[in-house]
Amino acid sequence: MNETRIVRDEAKIGRGYDRWMRRGGLSSVIYAYFAGVQGAMLVNTPAFRLPTELQLRPEHKVLDVGCGRGSVLSVLASRVAFETPPVGVDISRGMLEMGRRDSARTGAKIALTQGSALSLPLADETFDIVTCAYVVKHLPDVGMLRMLQEIRRVLTPGGIAVLWEFAPTRSPALNRWHEWLLTRGVDVCNLRNYTQLSAFAIGAGFEWVGNANLRPFLFPPIPRISLLLGKAPAEWVND
Repeated sequence: MNETRIVRDEAKIGRGYDRWMRRGGLSSVIYAYFAGVQGAMLVNTPAFRLPTELQLRPEHKVLDVGCGRGSVLSVLASRVAFETPPVGVDISRGMLEMGRRDSARTGAKIALTQGSALSLPLADETFDIVTCAYVVKHLPDVGMLRMLQEIRRVLTPGGIAVLWEFAPTRSPALNRWHEWLLTRGVDVCNLRNYTQLSAFAIGAGFEWVGNANLRPFLFPPIPRISLLLGKAPAEWVND
């Protein structure tokens, strides 16, 4: 799969979300709710312990890749008085517009920008912490590897990335049902297990990969997988 095809497919996903939000209907209303702060606390429940788990400090620079409405960042910013507003990047213009309206209403100090997860519009070694939720299921293998390389590129030496996603089960029939549920607004869903995701992370150059053990996820009742990815500090030497 060439680079042009990968970028085109990602843009198609963004347009799919935009159409989903514009057309109304029950499924888009439900999705918009779960992309907002209240819904995100159900879908991403353990992520809201990240300020404690990662010992986030005001001086940390934080990025959320595939941020949607920026709900995770809004919650983090409400718990940590960041010196620099955390940044969210998403391919969907519609989701970002909703997020900007949310932050204007609530006063959340976050910065949202449209951009590709496969070519982040951000400088090298800029962020101490990167989060990424529910993005890799939309990407083919080549695209996922590219995104992980981009995440590592923008991390500072010694930085950490936390990634979580819906996971497959041992039942092919149940996996097909979950994939159907997860493609109501977009038409791509690739469920991967921990072994697969960790292999891609190592292939992307991360020096340390581990299970983030984020749990419990309250909704929806689909298994999740979570990874903690580390970029080596500048003084680290691989013997």
